[in-house]
Amino acid sequence: MRRLLTAEFVKIQWWLMIALIFISLLADVLLATSNWGMLSAVYEPNWPHYLMYIINLHTMFFLPLFSGTAAGLICLYEHRSGGWKQLLATPYSRSRIYLAKFAVLLCMLAIMQLFFIAAEVGSGMIAGVEGQIDWLFVLSSAVLGWIGMFPLAAIQLWFSTKYKNFGIAFSINVACVLLNVIFSGLHSLLGMWFPFILPFYTMMPQDTPFSPRVHEWSLYAMIGIGFVFYFFMGQYMFRQKSLAA
Repeated sequence: MRRLLTAEFVKIQWWLMIALIFISLLADVLLATSNWGMLSAVYEPNWPHYLMYIINLHTMFFLPLFSGTAAGLICLYEHRSGGWKQLLATPYSRSRIYLAKFAVLLCMLAIMQLFFIAAEVGSGMIAGVEGQIDWLFVLSSAVLGWIGMFPLAAIQLWFSTKYKNFGIAFSINVACVLLNVIFSGLHSLLGMWFPFILPFYTMMPQDTPFSPRVHEWSLYAMIGIGFVFYFFMGQYMFRQKSLAA
């Protein structure tokens, strides 16, 4: 398994992955800081309100888009020039190959979250946000956002292995991300059925004007059940589908 993981990491176009992370976070920070002056005139210019705004942008748009793009890039090598046929000729089972690709995707999301911590704190300091930083919330929010991505990442990897055309999977991803605008206004008991909105529920701070209404027990139960269902369904389809081309 270690050799399989090593091979998957070697195949990654790291310059492109880092560029995607940088572009996503730069857009997130620019939107947050450019509107901070207007928001601070309405809300108290403290860290909870700034984190509320930048996390809202990150979880509703940039994190799901990055995850879907990363999933596509992880499978891009195999979709070219009969790469699946070469990979499946190795002594590794399809289940292990799928698991290795999912593990790599989770690692990419963890890297994204680490960079996001630096981006949200650094941009807040530059913007002159007042008060003390709640480091426990900053760290726990990033971790919970990563966990909240598990079901969605499983779906995106499923689609990325299914569709040879990168544009199809990406278009589905973009369309679903846009629907987050609607689902973000729902209570988590309703919105949690839409996997793209789950990181929004897990990362957003509570007791702020834009805080989502969250029922934690049902939310995390849905994340666990959804992850197991989507991962094993995707793995099953990967085992059954002919990927010789």
